[in-house]
Amino acid sequence: MPRKQKRPVVEPIRRKCVGCGKVKLVTYREWYIPPVEKETFVSGADSRKSRLDIPGATVRNYCSSECAVT
Repeated sequence: MPRKQKRPVVEPIRRKCVGCGKVKLVTYREWYIPPVEKETFVSGADSRKSRLDIPGATVRNYCSSECAVT
C-alpha cells in the first residue's frame, strides 16, 4: 500500500490592498494586459511567458470584494 505524499504548506499571500491601503490577505486580483498588434499563441505552458514579463502588464491586489468594487 503506497504512502500518502504530503504537499508542502505554503503561507497565504499578503500584499498591500489597492482599495484600503492596508497589508492584508489577498483574495482578489485584477490583471491588466495591454492589447497587442499581432496575436502570438504559444502551445506549451513551459515556453509561455509570465504575465509580469509582458511589458505594460500590471496587477492590483484586493483584500475583499468591497475594496475591489470601489
